[in-house]
Formats: sequence, structure tokens, C-alpha cells
Amino acid sequence: MEWRSQQEWGWLLTTWLFLSGTGSGLFLLFEIFDLPSSFALLSLSTIVLGGVVLLLELGSPLRAWRGVSRLGTSWLSRGALSVALFVLFGFLFIAPKLTAFSWLPWEAGGVVARTLGWLAGLCALIITLYPGFFLAQNRSIPFWNTALLPVIFWCVALLGACGLSLLASSLLSAGLQGVEVAAGVLIVVNLFLVSIYLFTKSRSGGAAKESVRLLNTAPLNWTFWLGVVMVGMILPFLVVIAMPSAAVVGGAGILIGTFLFRYCVLKAGVYVPPALISEGTKLTTRARPTSTQLQREYAAMAVHQAGGRG
Repeated sequence: MEWRSQQEWGWLLTTWLFLSGTGSGLFLLFEIFDLPSSFALLSLSTIVLGGVVLLLELGSPLRAWRGVSRLGTSWLSRGALSVALFVLFGFLFIAPKLTAFSWLPWEAGGVVARTLGWLAGLCALIITLYPGFFLAQNRSIPFWNTALLPVIFWCVALLGACGLSLLASSLLSAGLQGVEVAAGVLIVVNLFLVSIYLFTKSRSGGAAKESVRLLNTAPLNWTFWLGVVMVGMILPFLVVIAMPSAAVVGGAGILIGTFLFRYCVLKAGVYVPPALISEGTKLTTRARPTSTQLQREYAAMAVHQAGGRG
């Protein structure tokens, strides 16, 4: 009957979600704002680095191919396939602009290049969304089980991409006025969405309310309110509005905040005790799953870990 927080996922998965979301979001910004090609390369590098972190999380790289074995039922499989295709299409899109691959037959701006760019952009969009869908399907953790989570993860990914762009702007000597405006708008949108998310979950009661309580209790309260809200949103917003010359500082703050947000969402996940389900407690507005179904969901993340490292 006691509340139990999930312990299977922590810093490694947070790092993967951060790198994949930020990298794919950066590619979307690259296409929307027509940023220099160096930003596309930075996007690819970020996701490749995230892939290395994911292999460490899986524990057994030779079994990584299983990640795409359930495309029809698993958002994790769809996300893994999207990552692989994004790296392929993204590299082919940007390759002719690199000296070593200038021999490739398609030219930048041509039909082939535009098609590759659209395919890479579609894969990037899926990568920004799939973590939210993957977590939202966990009915055993009501804090995650909401249609709002994919929207929040998408907005957080774009905000992180703005932060990475602002941080890299000084090194890449690129003007990013449009990105600065987008960052300010996304900060406001994220603050609104997260507020609605926490309010609705606190009103839901049960395990969802316990998750919100964890975010307001040490040690997560410092991570969330100081790291996510103050450093990751309020400070960058003030920088973007009042001190554009300090955009690098704002970008660093955004990256810290978007990383810690994902960590807080993962660590605040609380399981519904099976005994409550057996007694008929209402879990969500959806059809109430059986105790057996929930037991399977409770074990899903543990099985993921054991299967990867077994």
C-alpha cells in the first residue's frame, strides 16, 4: 500500500533524452530559421553522442537492435528507428557541403537535398515527441499518464535547442535574433504548460499527487524550483529580454533547466500500489486496467534494465 518511486531510470536516461531532444530540436530550428550548416552538424553530433549514452544505459550494445523490433506497438522502437534514420538522412543532406564529400552527385538546394532535408526533419520531429508518448503510456505511473506530456517534451526539446544555439552562437559567429525571440516565447509557453501539468496532477490525487509532492520536497524541490524554474526559465527570459549581449549565459541556463526538467519528471514517477487497484480505486479517466495488467507495467522498466544488462 506504500507509495513507491521508480528507481530504474535516472541520470543516464536523462542524458539520452536531453541530447536526443536537444539535437533533434536544433535540426528543426536549423530548417525553420535557415541557420548555417554548422548547426546541422552540431545537431547530428549531439544525437550521435546521445546514442553512445543510450548504449551505456542499455548495458549490452549487441542487443541494441531489439530496440526497433516492435514498431507496431512500442514508441521506444519508433523512436529508435527515427534516430537511426535521422542520422542517415541528416548526414546525406549535409554531406555535399563538406569538402570530403563534395563529390556526391546532389547539390545543396536541389530536389534530392530538399527531400533528404524534409525526411531528416520528419525524423527529428518524431524524436522530440516520442519520449512523451513513451512515458504517457505507463498507466502504472499516473504522473506520466497524460496526453499533455508529449506536447511538453516537444516544447522542452525546442527550448533546449534554442539554448544550444545561443550557447554556440559566439563560437560559430552566427546572428540568431530569430532564435532569441523563439527562446523567449518558448520559455513562456513551457512555464504555462508545466504549471497546468502540475496543477492537474496535484488535483488528481493518489500517486499523481504524491509525485507533485515529491517535486516540492527535498531533494527534488531544489532541483526543480532552482534548477528548472529559476536557472532554466526565469534567468534566460530576463537575459533574452533585457541583455541580448549575454545570450551565451541565457543559453547555458536553458540547457541546465531542460536537462534537469527531464530528470525531475523521471524521478518523480510514483507507482500506483496494486492493492489500490484490486480495491477498485479509479486510476485515470480511461478504462481502468486490471491488477495483472498493472503488475506487468510495474515490471516493464525493470525488465528493460535486466534485459539490456543480462
